[in-house]
Amino acid sequence: MKRHKAVVCVLAAALFAGLAACKPNQGQNGMRLWYTSDMEHWNNDTAALGYSTYTGGTSIPEVMDALLAGPEPGSGLVSPFPEGTYLQQWDQEGSRVTVDLSWPYGDLVGIELTLADYCITLTLTELEGVEEVSITANGSPLPYRHHQVFTREDVMFSGAEEEPVEITAALHFQRRDSQELGYEFRVFRLIESDSLVQMVLESLISGPQDEGLEPLLPRELKVLSVRQEGTVCYVDLSGVFLEQVPGETWKQQMVLDSIVKTLCSLEQIKQVRLMVEGQPLEQYGEISVGRPQGSALPEEGAG
Repeated sequence: MKRHKAVVCVLAAALFAGLAACKPNQGQNGMRLWYTSDMEHWNNDTAALGYSTYTGGTSIPEVMDALLAGPEPGSGLVSPFPEGTYLQQWDQEGSRVTVDLSWPYGDLVGIELTLADYCITLTLTELEGVEEVSITANGSPLPYRHHQVFTREDVMFSGAEEEPVEITAALHFQRRDSQELGYEFRVFRLIESDSLVQMVLESLISGPQDEGLEPLLPRELKVLSVRQEGTVCYVDLSGVFLEQVPGETWKQQMVLDSIVKTLCSLEQIKQVRLMVEGQPLEQYGEISVGRPQGSALPEEGAG
């Protein structure tokens, strides 16, 4: 497993260098739209977040549309929002604003999600009367966060004691037109308190990036919880896992192997114990799975 500092994730001094706690005067000087810095030109004096000045309308829809449109070319800033992200609904109750975005936003995980959340929070809390921000995708909170409501202070002081890292996992999928597994390496950028196993499993459910591989798990499948005891990882999946069992025994085994081999590519995980809706999984189709299963890490380049 590769583990080292991610340049884009310097969430202590570099991330918020120059970020002021107070709100700027909005008037003729406008307000600030926050984005991530272009890390291709990163140096130790560059903050990971930066802003562009905005002088347009200050309603929530107007500000969000301007933010999601992205920074001006040549500004040294890049948008942290996936292509196709747009504002679906919004609501304000007192000092809290809730914005509901289209689903591409829901595909974000780890530090990419954190930075996108921060940019929206810093932008909307520039508006008079806005102190808290809640961000959903297709009407649902995202499960990868520590909390769902953000303030400007949360952004300024979060991550100061957590060293961000990059971790590589080998995600196993079915080889196209084959009864064998193949895998692709995927890099996850996160801070220590993020749930790596949760992120890896969600990516496994979402499917491969390699066109020569095919997904094995139902897209509707949810990861309810994960925990680790020693070198054994316990994974609790939603009921869809048993509702959509493949008919062929070889493919049932491939589904199980996909999960086990993927998680065992992570350091300190040697075995996986599956549960469904809180109950230990004893049988998956024709296959008995009444005890933890283990797998060896593949050799790099063997995919």
